Amino acid sequence: MAGRVVDQLTKEPLPYATVQLKGSSVGTIADDEGIFHLHNLCEDEFDLVISFVGYKPITHHHDLYHDDPVIYLSPEEAQLESIVVEGRQVERGMASVTATTLGPEELEGSQGERLGDLLSRLSGVTTLSTGQNIVKPVIHGLHSSRILIINNGIRHESQNWGAEHAPEIDPSQASNISLIKGAASVKYGPGALGGVIVINPPQPRLTSTLNGSANLRLQSNGRAAGSTLMLQKGYSKFAWIAQASGLYQGDLHAPDYNLTNTGAREYSFSAGALYHRRQLDLRVHYSYFQQKLGILRGSVVGNLNDLAYAIGNEPPAGTRSFSYTINTPNQEVAHHLLKLHGTYSFPTSSLDFQYGFQINQRQEFDVRRGSNNEIPSINLELLTHSFEAEWNHPVLGAFRGSAGIQAQMQDNNNIPGTNTTPFLPNYNNFNLGAYLAESIQAGNTIFDAGLRFDIQHSSIRGRDQQQNIFRNELNYSSLTASTGFLAPLNAWSSIQSNLGLAWRPPNMAELYSFGKHETVIEYGLWRFHEGTSGVYSGAERTANSELSYKWVNTYNYQRNRTTAEITAYVNYLQNYIYSKPAGITSTVRGPFPFFIYDQTNALLAGLEGSFALQHNTSWESALRLTLLHATDIKNRERFVGLPANRMAYSLAYTQPRLGKFQNLGAGLEASYTFRQYLAPAVITPSELMESRGEATEVFASAENGFDFMAAPDGYFLLNFTSSIEKGKFTYRLGVRNLLNTSYRDYTNRLRYFADEPGRNFVASVKYTF
Repeated sequence: MAGRVVDQLTKEPLPYATVQLKGSSVGTIADDEGIFHLHNLCEDEFDLVISFVGYKPITHHHDLYHDDPVIYLSPEEAQLESIVVEGRQVERGMASVTATTLGPEELEGSQGERLGDLLSRLSGVTTLSTGQNIVKPVIHGLHSSRILIINNGIRHESQNWGAEHAPEIDPSQASNISLIKGAASVKYGPGALGGVIVINPPQPRLTSTLNGSANLRLQSNGRAAGSTLMLQKGYSKFAWIAQASGLYQGDLHAPDYNLTNTGAREYSFSAGALYHRRQLDLRVHYSYFQQKLGILRGSVVGNLNDLAYAIGNEPPAGTRSFSYTINTPNQEVAHHLLKLHGTYSFPTSSLDFQYGFQINQRQEFDVRRGSNNEIPSINLELLTHSFEAEWNHPVLGAFRGSAGIQAQMQDNNNIPGTNTTPFLPNYNNFNLGAYLAESIQAGNTIFDAGLRFDIQHSSIRGRDQQQNIFRNELNYSSLTASTGFLAPLNAWSSIQSNLGLAWRPPNMAELYSFGKHETVIEYGLWRFHEGTSGVYSGAERTANSELSYKWVNTYNYQRNRTTAEITAYVNYLQNYIYSKPAGITSTVRGPFPFFIYDQTNALLAGLEGSFALQHNTSWESALRLTLLHATDIKNRERFVGLPANRMAYSLAYTQPRLGKFQNLGAGLEASYTFRQYLAPAVITPSELMESRGEATEVFASAENGFDFMAAPDGYFLLNFTSSIEKGKFTYRLGVRNLLNTSYRDYTNRLRYFADEPGRNFVASVKYTF
């Protein structure tokens, strides 16, 4: 027999309706015209059950003496439970900008690492460290106030002017971290000369049962223990999430000696909530991060004799047996973040509005005499309010884009009671910026462009060396611009090109720093000039904003089992501000070299590549390469502390099932960091002491700049990782510096005093419920 299934109201056919002989397994599916056929029927009459999604099923009695039937189905009305689809776009700015992301699996495999160390797994990213605990990311040779960190949609604000100040962020509470390479950051504002780091914590999820995870990790070097806990629950219109983590670490250990006073304490907590109502989403988030970091005791030097001894002797002075105690010198920091965010969706556009409030507190304790040893030598508090609004406008012809406005107010104060002349003055900043970013697609090629204008007003008040009060008012303004394209070359490759203009005003440390900070004595642009100390204004000595003209080109390839990405860039920095050794000053402990800030024009160029090959379903290998060249094209000097070239090769094995276990994974990574061939000449502390009153002539003889110690030799490191799952448990075991190599890294500001940490076993277990 044959028949046809149609809609009762519209008389339209219902394609692929189900027709089944009642009480048997005999049945069929209608075609796209709603027609069905049944063959080899033994009975003369029978019952047919006809059904279709969204329609009431019916039973039709039929016999062979009637014509082929037309079956009418009526729509079935049902009140379904609402479904909310949530997604989060990777914050990458524009299509022409190169972006790389570390996902949850990669972050979980790196539990316990600092943010800088974690990001160094990406090509183009290295680290700048002060000792073993303070690690900052370096993107394309730039760091600190030349890169931006966006934490949960809020620009992270801290005392980031210091190379000894690591970001006050716990990476264990992130769900993914994206790296945007380039100066094309019209959405984020001044400062992104090197790139942007976007950190996204897990977001509350609607309609979810109570779930979470608990993680415990141990490491041998430092005898450290850490833990992380996450809980979340969602309802139809409301959801919440909470996280907490902690770290307790003792002294780290180099292969041949203990690194005294390198313990660490970390505590962090965050909580967020989401309220959903039709076109409106409201989010609130709060996070707190507290950290106490010991600084190597052997790095405390007060004069040239101490520095000469420290460079020429091992182990470092003051080395003792292992301890969990953190003495001076050390840092204590705390960071609060409160975020309120709302999104209102119109039929063809959306409006985002956001308020952020941050409190950053920093105390630095130096080795001081008597009761002053318990008093911080630097005690700063930074309050930041930020307001943002962004409109994602409707598609206008072929144009898609957004426009936004941002405002920020900052209040930075020295907390009284340090018994020292403040290293920085008190100041207030007000920033206002507006931007427009658009993209258009022509064929398969996407072209984009963005433009932004910012103004900054600063009000400064402080005390000079004679404790006289000085004041100043500063105003800076400039454009940020970007243009580029993303074009596929064929089905498996594409090219991205982006040309960007970015800027940043000088920070307060570059203008007004005065005195000893951690292991160096520094004077800002307006605190030292031609051998005399004092406070200068912009009329007496100009301090121009840095301007970055950066061109980034990326080739992407993905075909079959091979993936590759090659990026080449050139970055011309006008009015580049840097610190250089300049002379000898007298202290209560004796003569000591000091550094001054200066401006020049610099050119940074680099090449980075990553290649991955999937050998088969179980084996995969990857290669990363990072090359950097920098030149002072104005003064023809060499910069101190630039990252050296490096390469890394990794081999990974995965197996989805092994007996009662699942997702077995193991990997080896071999990396080699080359000697920094761009390091300046060396003038040792011994040579400076021998020169006595002729130190100025010694400095002048080093036309290309100088350092106190030659760049260390290149070094080879081997790391091992493994993981396996059973039920709700995930077990991980890793070994860092597997060969227990003794080495020093050129970008570690304490390389004069000690080796890097030795072999470190890291074990963790995670329970998911």
